[in-house]
Amino acid sequence: MLHLGPRNDVFFDLLEKEVANLHEGARQLLSLVNDYTDPQTKVDHLLEIEHRGDDITREIIERLNKTFITPIEREDISGLAFTIDDVLDMVAGVGDRMLLYEVGHPTPEVVEMCKDMERATGALVKLIHEMRRLSFEPVRSLCEEVKRWEMDADQLYRRSVAKLLNEPGYDPIYVIKWKEIYEKLEDGMDFCEDVSNLVEGVILKNA
Repeated sequence: MLHLGPRNDVFFDLLEKEVANLHEGARQLLSLVNDYTDPQTKVDHLLEIEHRGDDITREIIERLNKTFITPIEREDISGLAFTIDDVLDMVAGVGDRMLLYEVGHPTPEVVEMCKDMERATGALVKLIHEMRRLSFEPVRSLCEEVKRWEMDADQLYRRSVAKLLNEPGYDPIYVIKWKEIYEKLEDGMDFCEDVSNLVEGVILKNA
């Protein structure tokens, strides 16, 4: 049954819930790489966070299908929900691959990239909260912050992959494993920027 009442702010609530869950996942990943003891327990917790994110995304889409009037355009709500979920998939994938591939102690580069991820998702939490007010200036500032962390992570990614490929003595299997892990973090950071671009677009359309 469609809900035809006034604008439904529950979507803002759910998006804030989803991005807060994402940030929890990024913090859990950072905890894993900062202290690689009992990685199985930490990765299990990370995967629980990912599954919770899937549930929130599903709830958003189900509510969209039953709601006629939305506070912002429907495609913006669904785009944000799916892209936030994409970030979390990458975050969880990093922890899962580290455990699955038995890579051992995290590299300094992956620790720094995970710090960027934690900072970027923290900015996304603030960004989604500010979107509710449809106020351009704080959104613009937070979008720039997300971009800064994405650019920093991109430079780390390039240096990390170059180190893997160019320094002698690395086992080819080791290179393949870590390259995939770095790529997942890089993809996750790109999705963070995509979220910020979507929010900026929402603000511009509703200015």
